[in-house]
Amino acid sequence: MTTGIMIAGHGSTMAYNKGVLEMQADRLRSKGFDNVYVGFNEFSIPSIRETAEEMVEDGYDEIVILPFFVASGLHVTRDIPVKHFGMPRNATEGTVDIEGKPIRITIDQPFGEDPNLTDILQERIEELRTPGKDTRVIVMGHGSRLDYNSQVVELNAKRLEERGYGKVYIGYNEFNDPKIEDVIPVMIDEGAEEIIALPLFISLGKHLTMDVPGKLGIENFSDCGTIHRDGRDVELKYAVPVGADPRLCDVLVEKLRKYE
Repeated sequence: MTTGIMIAGHGSTMAYNKGVLEMQADRLRSKGFDNVYVGFNEFSIPSIRETAEEMVEDGYDEIVILPFFVASGLHVTRDIPVKHFGMPRNATEGTVDIEGKPIRITIDQPFGEDPNLTDILQERIEELRTPGKDTRVIVMGHGSRLDYNSQVVELNAKRLEERGYGKVYIGYNEFNDPKIEDVIPVMIDEGAEEIIALPLFISLGKHLTMDVPGKLGIENFSDCGTIHRDGRDVELKYAVPVGADPRLCDVLVEKLRKYE
């Protein structure tokens, strides 16, 4: 069988998500994988289905899909298999008809449990923290109606605690509790002199540029700000999302070894 690789992303009405996936695809190609394509679940083009059709036209009869998501959820368990390929929900492999041909589809898992992700978060902390201050860290997730996102957020927060960062707080943009806007006052009340907010997101987009900043208490599209509470001023530093980090390309390479 001739195997092609598709990096599958969420997609966005803004350009950031597409740019990150194309960057990681270019990195894979530079490592010798010349069969790499990109597709999106919604908003961005091409769609996952459209990319699969292009791959079939290019001669591939097996497609390995690498979901470029922090965690699984409805997009990975429902949308990719069901909406794009007509496979059963939660399916990770199967043969489907694309362009009149039987095509083998394999859907891998997101990368959120990989230790490299915790390494990236730790590096963000070290880049932003001020020596001598009581610096508190919050790991922020999108939230999901399923448990996958919260499990990945909690896992990475626990790993950071084990690496010596004290109590690491957790907050979600939607669906799960505690909400980001409820956690920030608690961090200040518990003594934070400086807060580092780590978004466990792939890329910038509407959530990170317009939803989350207000919940953190800073201006939209900004990466820092000062929070005033009970006569205290606490500086908040807002880290960049994780998706563009080159270490995640190494994670993809490791996943692809199973298919060699």
